[in-house]
Amino acid sequence: MNMSMKKKVTACVIGSGAGGGVVAKELAEKGISVVVLEAGRRLNPLQDYTTALRDWERAGREDHLFSVPEMDRVTFGRPGMSRPYEALGVGGTTLRYLAYMVRLTPEDFRTYSMDGIGADWPIMYEDLARHYRKVETEMQVSGLHGDPWSLWKEPFPQPPFEMSYRDSILKRGFDKLGLRLWPVPVARLSRPFRGRPACVNCGECEHGCMTGAKSSIDVTYIAKAEATGKVEVRPESRVTRIAVDPRGRARGVIYFDRNGSEHMQEADIIILSAGSVQSPRLLLNSKSALFPDGLANSSGLVGKYFMQHVSIVARAIFPERIDSFRGFSGGLISKDHAKTSPGNNFARGWVYELSSGVRGPAQMALSLPGWGASHKDRMRKTFGHMAGLAMVGEQLPEEKNRIELDPKVKDAYGMPVPRMTLGLSENDRSMLEAMKKHSREVLHSAGATEIELAYHRLGASSHNMGGCRMGKEPKTSVLNSYCQCHDVPNLFVIDASCFVTGGTANPSLTIMAIATRAAGYIADQGKKGGVG
Repeated sequence: MNMSMKKKVTACVIGSGAGGGVVAKELAEKGISVVVLEAGRRLNPLQDYTTALRDWERAGREDHLFSVPEMDRVTFGRPGMSRPYEALGVGGTTLRYLAYMVRLTPEDFRTYSMDGIGADWPIMYEDLARHYRKVETEMQVSGLHGDPWSLWKEPFPQPPFEMSYRDSILKRGFDKLGLRLWPVPVARLSRPFRGRPACVNCGECEHGCMTGAKSSIDVTYIAKAEATGKVEVRPESRVTRIAVDPRGRARGVIYFDRNGSEHMQEADIIILSAGSVQSPRLLLNSKSALFPDGLANSSGLVGKYFMQHVSIVARAIFPERIDSFRGFSGGLISKDHAKTSPGNNFARGWVYELSSGVRGPAQMALSLPGWGASHKDRMRKTFGHMAGLAMVGEQLPEEKNRIELDPKVKDAYGMPVPRMTLGLSENDRSMLEAMKKHSREVLHSAGATEIELAYHRLGASSHNMGGCRMGKEPKTSVLNSYCQCHDVPNLFVIDASCFVTGGTANPSLTIMAIATRAAGYIADQGKKGGVG
């Protein structure tokens, strides 16, 4: 099959989520022509999403909208693992995220200096502060300023959502134990904004937002990017490798279109934003005589130091009717256990996120044991009486946790699939035990009569980080502080792959802030005569 050559552009971006969608818009507004290659479809919220259907619980469980079966597969380097939670489509995983917009703290960037564990980032919180603010404005984040854990006190663009009755019940336990709670900042509109309606609190963000009230990348950054006339988004474009020229610079991106035809998109700058699973995979698959161990991999660290958050989810039954199935699944957060404490037998910590613990009646009924009258009785005592508590903990970076190429399994395009190897350290295990203990204390203090814990599932997190860490030294990192590859100056990896440590914050906001900062650097370098 012959490969067609596409007209050269200034920048080619691989992926359209929190990294790629942001950098495309930022570059376009600076006059730079961009082609965005996205493996998934462009979804129509009103036609494709299922949350308004009568059988939404059944229909909403269908994941085919956000998957590409021809390439979307992961194998495992050890038993007992589950595949990571991702979404392919224009907008990336933000199509399914819960839209938590939580900043990393200053301490998160320097865990080695503070606690002697992990590694320090080559940037500080202060390097991202104004970019955090810009993203929060673009995404119209709803929140309450002045929380007790943060240095920043500026008002959010939109007011916070009201506390639900469910959250007020859970808050009783936090109050009794002296733990502080605060409304979690979310990229959902609490007020209408520029033609987009306010959120109706249906609580089904992970199935896609039909109304556009959730600020996913497709209705925010991608919409603005395309409005500039400088950006072309090509959905259903499955990238297999990045080509280099004889000088070792990135030359173009090789991909298959929806019809199975192969193309090369040439570009002056290539930006890889496919996520912490797919980005390392593409670099490792882009071998050549100049890069026999994979592109930009002279350090041998591409794919290594992969991280996910460790988590415990607790569901509790309360005697009073609290209608926990109504409204958004989470509303309040506590960071009182997020830092290293001298009294713990582990470093770092976790955050509490209040959640409903339940979706609709059909899902609840299917999850309960029993049959006939006993099942109905159990349903009456459970549905509407349940609330949940999620604890999200920091997993320390370890070189052995990694993404590599499977030596035997390939996808429909002949590309080796990613193989994920992930284990728990002693620090992780000790933290999880503490999380279990504290979750029970909070829920019992709130008045729960029954508590059920869902234990951490290796690999199943939606928070995938690391694999192409940034750093000051090429021998110990893949990227510099602007996500520019040490080995290939016109190649950037702008997604959560660049993370050095994971903190306890949902990563989307930090990815977007890093992308904003990197786009400014790329544009400035272009004005000075070119990147690298």
